[in-house]
Amino acid sequence: MSPVMAEPVPAGVRPDLSGKVLVVDDERPNRLYLKKLLSSYGCEVSEAVDGPSALEMVRRERPDLILADVVMPGMDGFEFCGAVKSLAATRDVPVIMVTAKGQIEDLKKGFDLGAMDYIRKPFDARELVLRVGNALALKRSNDALAHWKRRVSHELELAGKIQQSMFSTEPLFSKPFEVRINYRSSMDVGGDAFDVIALPDGGCCVYVADVSGHGVAPAMISSMLKATSTELIRTFYERGPAFICNELHSRLRATLNNPAYYATLLMALYEPDAGRWVCMNCGHPDPVVICGGKPVAFPAGGGGIPVGMPIGPDRPFAEEDQTILESCPGMHILFYTDGLTEALHRETGEECGEETLKTLFARVSANPYAIDCPAALLNLIEAENYAIGHDDCTAITIRMAEPSGVLMDKTIAVDMQAVSDCTEEMEKRLLEKADEDLAARVRLVAIEHCMNVVEHSGLSAQDTIWVQLILNEHGCRLVCVDGGREWDLSGANATEPGLDDYAEGGRGLLITNVAADCVERYRRDARNIVSYVFRRQAD
Repeated sequence: MSPVMAEPVPAGVRPDLSGKVLVVDDERPNRLYLKKLLSSYGCEVSEAVDGPSALEMVRRERPDLILADVVMPGMDGFEFCGAVKSLAATRDVPVIMVTAKGQIEDLKKGFDLGAMDYIRKPFDARELVLRVGNALALKRSNDALAHWKRRVSHELELAGKIQQSMFSTEPLFSKPFEVRINYRSSMDVGGDAFDVIALPDGGCCVYVADVSGHGVAPAMISSMLKATSTELIRTFYERGPAFICNELHSRLRATLNNPAYYATLLMALYEPDAGRWVCMNCGHPDPVVICGGKPVAFPAGGGGIPVGMPIGPDRPFAEEDQTILESCPGMHILFYTDGLTEALHRETGEECGEETLKTLFARVSANPYAIDCPAALLNLIEAENYAIGHDDCTAITIRMAEPSGVLMDKTIAVDMQAVSDCTEEMEKRLLEKADEDLAARVRLVAIEHCMNVVEHSGLSAQDTIWVQLILNEHGCRLVCVDGGREWDLSGANATEPGLDDYAEGGRGLLITNVAADCVERYRRDARNIVSYVFRRQAD
């Protein structure tokens, strides 16, 4: 059907139709008419005579709008529209169907296939120009929105990386215990805060916090909370967790002054002389404690409101609200955020809950091969068909040492003779309680590692290496810590032969990687931490 040109749009209201428009029609007069009309309003118009050639042009040129005739030989307008909308690369290109049909079934079919509008023949120039103008304006709006979303997504991803760099999940090894962390945020940025801080008196402070809400604001608050807590802990650790929490509460209230934002917090300071944890709970879930392979009740005590909550007294936490947890050999402690207990079962919809969490943590703590307990716990929760990821999840585990299993805990000079004496003594102690293969492998790894430190760390003989060796019925773990220059961790995992002897990432590290059953290398507090796990032959 030939087009009929109606009265043109008055000059005073001429819209700007700048954009690329593809006209798909098998009749040349229709294409010429639409091209002439739309070009006069600023459109860049291209033509296609059928559906297949039009699809190729859409893929190649990505127009801003498509005007497609419904009735065409071969692939009709409906099929063409469906094809455009079925491709991820082109589905966002708007399509206006051009037709002489006016049946409601035809209109519905086009809309179901993804068409955004209809223009009936014979054309009314004013209506056509207005509909095309609206479609192009909507496309520009959608493009701007998509660009904004991409930019925000990129910025959130970058913010997440910066935030994660502030929250170290590297483990902390010490003579009485080992602390490990696993953190999974539900978004690029998260509202959980946590840290493990070694203290000058040989103690340690562990805390975990959960800021209310989700999104950018809680993430910024958690970052501020972390920075503030670190400063307060290092300055006031001798005054105990209640004092620190009061200071943190006051600073958050002064900064936020918003009832929508606060943070639950659990903080514990380890007193090395007393061998106990002094805890302060600010509206947070109690930790899970495993002793003798079974969950035991966390000591009843006080507690308080979440930090930063703008109600109540300025200093709501008292020393008598602190809880004392006496440690025992082999004890396991779990600090967590409610993303774990509120994880929903994929089939029943029930929450994981505290009792299930206790049971699962007991299973993990009893597993001698669960080296990274927090990661193993989160993996087990997921294996039990609970969906983790709807909320931020933080798990911090503390494993108290079995004194009877500590075969060596000493510092040695960064000196070849000191290394030789230490590793010889290490092998002798292992031979008293383990087989020759295990003793030989441990000594080999200890020599290679410590010699690498002597030759490549940049330390002097006056500096030291801390060495800890722990033995159990399944094998042993060797931990070496030095304050030398940072390891090249990318090269440290090299397994290819042909590297320089003892070069960092070279033969020495290749040997340690092969001789040990599990190797972990970290950088924490300007110190290199390496953990080697060896299993007995029977395992």
